Amino acid sequence: MQAATIQEVIDHMDRLLARWEPEGDYLAVFARSYRLITVEMQRAINSGEFEDADWMTRLDIIFAQEYFDAVEAYEQGDQGLPNCWQMAFDVAREKRGTVLQDLTLGMAAHIIHDLPIALFKAGIEAGHRQGRRRDHDVGNDVLGRSIGDVQAEVSSHYSFALGFLDRLTGGKDELLTDTGIRAARDRAWTRAVSLADAPDQSVRDDLLGELAQTAFNATRLLAPKTPSLLARLIPPLRRWDRALAHRD
Repeated sequence: MQAATIQEVIDHMDRLLARWEPEGDYLAVFARSYRLITVEMQRAINSGEFEDADWMTRLDIIFAQEYFDAVEAYEQGDQGLPNCWQMAFDVAREKRGTVLQDLTLGMAAHIIHDLPIALFKAGIEAGHRQGRRRDHDVGNDVLGRSIGDVQAEVSSHYSFALGFLDRLTGGKDELLTDTGIRAARDRAWTRAVSLADAPDQSVRDDLLGELAQTAFNATRLLAPKTPSLLARLIPPLRRWDRALAHRD
């Protein structure tokens, strides 16, 4: 699937959700979260929050395409799928972790692995870099103000426990805070600059390899650990948790 507009991106996310949610497929957790953020980004672009709305639109589409390509590769069993996405999708589809892990694994793979590549593809050449960095930072603001809505959306559809724990801890999960998002996206920008400034494709390929390994290491840290009694209890507990979420 190749989107040409942000609305087409949103429409494709709707199609994925329409397929996954009736099946109880927890790939939907990240997709639903991503859809909410995309709608908010579209609103920010349309309201003039960015210096270069055309560039931000292009970036948003390219960024989403990285995710869509990963989904397609996963569902087709493509061996070229990045390991970070393989882990994130496996954990979600096999219900081996919590709903919070489904969300954070997807966010980690998309921001750490996909965002530097999307920024490079969208163009951060030296002549436009300062303005595009400013727009990138405004994007941080948009994401930061969306995190509460993302957690509420996930809680209401998939996990009563997530909403309860968020209220109990005051929303302290690092990756799901404004600070955590900014830190991850700042590192993504730095890696994108390295890709853009690489002297040749060989160096760029090495950087891409390092990026893939970094993203995999991050998702491995966030993923559920070795099988245990708790791990075997997670699938039935998740069904109960989701039922409570819908009732709540």
